[in-house]
Amino acid sequence: MKKFLSGVGVVLAAVGLFSAGAWAKEGGKTIQFWHAMTGENEAVLKDIAAKFNAQDEYNVELVFQGHYRDLFAKLEGAAKANNMPALAMIYNNRLVSYVLNGFAQPLDDMMADPKNGFTKEELADIPEFLRESSVWDGKHYALPFNKGTFLLLYNKKMLADKHIAVPTTWAELEAAAKALTDPEHKVYGLAFNQSVMIDGSQWVEQAGGHVYDEANDKITFNEEPGVKAYEFLVGLIRNGYARIAREEKYITGPFGRGEAAMGITQMSQLPNINEACKAGGIEYGAAPLPKDVRSASLFSGTNVAIFNTCPEADRQAAFRFLKFFLKPENQWEWGTRSGYLPLSWQILKSDKFKAFAEKEDPGKLAALPAFENGFIDPRIVNGYAIHDNMSKALDAILLENKPIKQALDDAAAQAWKEILEARKAF
Repeated sequence: MKKFLSGVGVVLAAVGLFSAGAWAKEGGKTIQFWHAMTGENEAVLKDIAAKFNAQDEYNVELVFQGHYRDLFAKLEGAAKANNMPALAMIYNNRLVSYVLNGFAQPLDDMMADPKNGFTKEELADIPEFLRESSVWDGKHYALPFNKGTFLLLYNKKMLADKHIAVPTTWAELEAAAKALTDPEHKVYGLAFNQSVMIDGSQWVEQAGGHVYDEANDKITFNEEPGVKAYEFLVGLIRNGYARIAREEKYITGPFGRGEAAMGITQMSQLPNINEACKAGGIEYGAAPLPKDVRSASLFSGTNVAIFNTCPEADRQAAFRFLKFFLKPENQWEWGTRSGYLPLSWQILKSDKFKAFAEKEDPGKLAALPAFENGFIDPRIVNGYAIHDNMSKALDAILLENKPIKQALDDAAAQAWKEILEARKAF
């Protein structure tokens, strides 16, 4: 049996592990796609799968495996049994474990196949930074699936009352947050999610740096741009212009109640934001993240990988489904009905999608510029150690008064220690 580790922790999950034949319908023409989609996201995925099944000799069976942690635990258990589904949603910092252990199927031959692969135009239609984010040693091991980014939300009335323009730079954000802070009425200028530095790579990127140097295999969030990013955020909080929603975890409550004039959050929270603002009688707008040295937008969400414990014919069918999912007509359905963004330039740049977003989903309209400066977090084994320790560094600064540079150096050392421990499993 292949050795299976995980930098994210090996979990022996109580999953139903079947033989490949037990998964298949009559004739052996069924493959499973393990996912974590719910609600309308799952509904549109089912509709796309039904269209694929109607025109292909294979059926894709969608298998909901619970929320993300449940899904990933079940994948680890299936890997231990050497009996994985044909394809599944997965984050890159988890996929790397399957790549290094030989479970993930390289997709390049299928992508280049003259009959069933991508044409040059089809490949170029998928945003490059998302398409190339799952490449190791020159080989593609996954294709993008559910993607969203982060936005600046603002209370339209509060900004209008004080004649404040929507901020586009850090300096403007700080000035707006200061002007909008009103202690008398218990309003602060800017709200952050509890995970502000779990998602902190975008602040470091905007300051001109990176949290990790892949070429030199080195953590870099404690270098000058990272220090600058922390100084900016810590200054906003200590001056009383910004607050972290520690108790409620997300900005949804404070923003929806009118306690915060602005907030930064991921697109996945917009349905909850809409509900809260409707209840609070608040009209809000959405805008791209303000920039410092450069614009940078973190894209979150999973990719889909194909696993090689199933027969070659099943893997080919799995690839056909991924290609089908990424067709512009299906990305229109995905981008207008789900909570995620379309992954097709043909759709993203169309007047039709912009008109839809302006009327039905302004958050997606505000997210469009992010495709021009989007990036993906590090893909190394146990990459979460970087995010976790960046968050702990912020707490050490704010709650323990640890000097910023010292906190970042300590966090970088601890993150590197945890990454090296994870690598010992290989």
